[in-house]
Amino acid sequence: MPTLVCFGDSLTAMEESRDGYERLTPRLRKQLSEWTIVNSGISGETTRAALARLQEDVLRHSPDLVTILFGSNDASEHRRINLQEYERNLEIMIDRITPKKTILISPPPVIEASQEKRRNKELERYAQVTRKIANKRGCYFIDLWNYFLQNDLYKKMLVNDGLHFNERAYLFLSELVIDQIKSIKAKAV
Repeated sequence: MPTLVCFGDSLTAMEESRDGYERLTPRLRKQLSEWTIVNSGISGETTRAALARLQEDVLRHSPDLVTILFGSNDASEHRRINLQEYERNLEIMIDRITPKKTILISPPPVIEASQEKRRNKELERYAQVTRKIANKRGCYFIDLWNYFLQNDLYKKMLVNDGLHFNERAYLFLSELVIDQIKSIKAKAV
């Protein structure tokens, strides 16, 4: 049975929202029943802390694929990881996982009126770095930043805190991941 590890911060962590709807990994389990889906998300985490737990929380599962979704905390004023370190941390993760097993996901925009510590101008720089790394390393890429920006979609995808995903966003993200996996499998045949 192939294994998918979902590696990230609070956008990945937890199986269920406070309101009771399923988040990313339960949705993936339902759609990818032939896969083992591992949730390796930790709320509040940056790429620096994630890199320190890469072996224990990702590589030890011998994954066939890994989604990586970080940046919302790296770009925040109170946890800031500078762009160069963010880029280096992601590159190290991808190199250790291997590009052919990595699905890098760009951080999404926020609703600034509800977020004191995050600004879209800064988050966009982090999203651009993920795109650059995906091209440079040759890994798979989901441009969540641009998907959410289309028609201000993100304003309909976030809960009141302006950062975390609502049910619609998790449905959307899970479909993007599933489509990416189907595309990868089709190319392998």
